Amino acid sequence: MANFDDLANLFVIENVQNQINFQPQPRLRRETFVSDAFKLSNSAFIKNYRLSKELVKDLIEELSPLISLQNRSSDLDVTTKVLISLNFYATGSYQTPVGNSRFALVSQSSVSRCLEQVTTALNDESIFGKWVNFPSNLTKLRTVRNEFYETTGFQGCIGCIDCTHVAIVPPNKDPLNANPEYIYINRKGYHSVNVQLICDSKLRIMNVNALFPGSTNDSHIWNNSDVFPVVKEIYERGHTGFFLLGDSGYALRPWLLIPYF
Repeated sequence: MANFDDLANLFVIENVQNQINFQPQPRLRRETFVSDAFKLSNSAFIKNYRLSKELVKDLIEELSPLISLQNRSSDLDVTTKVLISLNFYATGSYQTPVGNSRFALVSQSSVSRCLEQVTTALNDESIFGKWVNFPSNLTKLRTVRNEFYETTGFQGCIGCIDCTHVAIVPPNKDPLNANPEYIYINRKGYHSVNVQLICDSKLRIMNVNALFPGSTNDSHIWNNSDVFPVVKEIYERGHTGFFLLGDSGYALRPWLLIPYF
């Protein structure tokens, strides 16, 4: 019995010692391990975020009032949210690798929340309308036309138009859905939205149309866009020196020129 008591006491001592040795360590803050993206070289920064450091700082300042503030000390700040989103937009990667970056170190769900908040902020009219707008009068059109001529030597052009397919998650195959799943399958066989863009000579986006599914052809989107009646009316009122440039997917018109073969 004495030997048993000695063994029991020894077990208690070892158990207490183990509890002392393996007490939870203080949780280290995420900021301890995250690298500062703004310490990257200019070329490396642009490669990761597609924008210069100065432009990203301006963007953060503009978006700050539109992105929800931190409610907890562990919440991400606006700068981190914007950088995570820009990195996702720029690389076309998955959310998990973006979160695992040494400039982020967050979970996939955190990346998803960042994307939702930043994308919503970018689509706010105060932001989107400021940076994406088609010239609203002839004076502005002449300015854009002159810039195009100075850059390319091409007279009369006010911009270039084309469409690009943005891949999406396939919609539900619900027969009652007003937009059935199959209309989003493009000619390359995957689901997308066919997005029309009009850019000037400095690659500034002047107009975006993202209303049509992937199976819609470029010409149909153009004929149903807001810009089509504008440039047509400009021509019909006698201002013949303004036109867009497109590819062979569009019909030749006096206000939209396409390649001649």
